[in-house]
Amino acid sequence: MTTILLTGAAGYIASHTWLALQQAGFRVIGVDNFTNSSPVVLDRLAELATAPIEFEPADVCDAAALDEIFGRHRPAAVVHFAAFKAVGESVAQPLAYYRNNLGGLVNTCEVMRRHGCARMVFSSSATVYGAPEQLPLREDAPTSATNPYGATKLMGEQILRDLGVADPTWQTASLRYFNPVGAHE
Repeated sequence: MTTILLTGAAGYIASHTWLALQQAGFRVIGVDNFTNSSPVVLDRLAELATAPIEFEPADVCDAAALDEIFGRHRPAAVVHFAAFKAVGESVAQPLAYYRNNLGGLVNTCEVMRRHGCARMVFSSSATVYGAPEQLPLREDAPTSATNPYGATKLMGEQILRDLGVADPTWQTASLRYFNPVGAHE
C-alpha cells in the first residue's frame, strides 16, 4: 500500500483529503501542530475513516521531526496543506506568514529530497490570481499577489517550479481553491 504524508492534516480541506485518500486505497500519515486546527478533528476522522488513523504531532518547520517521520513511514508522496491561512492576519503579521508558509514548504522539500521522495501536491489558493482583470477566471490567467498570504502561495508555486527545473525527477501539482466546502454524514 502506498503511503502518503499529509501535512496540516487536521485542517478543513486536509481532513477531507485524508478520508478521500484512504477511500482510494492509500495509507495516510497525518502531520499537524494544531496551530490552525484542533485535535478533536482526529476523533471525528477516526469515526469516518475506512482505515486506522495514523497521526504524528509535528511542525513542518522542524526538520528533525520530519526526518524522523520520513525514516519511520517512508512516504511515496506528500500532500502539503500546512500553512497559515488568514488574509487579514497575513497583512498584520507578514513575517510570521513568510517564515511559516515558505519556510515550512522549503523545509518539507529538503526533507523529502533527503529521503528520496519527489512527489508533492501543494495546497495553493485562488488568491494567486490577485485582482483579476476579467471573469470568469481561467487557470492560465495572470497571477499576482495582493497580500502576504497570497504572496506565500504564489512563491510556493514558484519554488516548486524551480525545483522541477533543477531536478526533473520532481513531480508537483498546485491546487488553487476558491471557496472549499464539504461535509460528511
